Amino acid sequence: MLKYKCQKEDNIMNKEMKIWQKIVDYGIATYEEIDLVTSINGLSIDTLNDIIYARTGYRDMDQYEEEIN
Repeated sequence: MLKYKCQKEDNIMNKEMKIWQKIVDYGIATYEEIDLVTSINGLSIDTLNDIIYARTGYRDMDQYEEEIN
């Protein structure tokens, strides 16, 4: 059970880190800005989506990528 829980947490963290990297790569926010916000609000998909929304007006990375492509 513990092994499954760790794998599930790793998958969640990997998804968050992929979104974090895309935010930086697209120039939506800097690494330092994301680090500050996630230090205050916690690292989660919701927090990263809040950053995307505050900077672009799009609700999440999928919506942002649809509009720019």
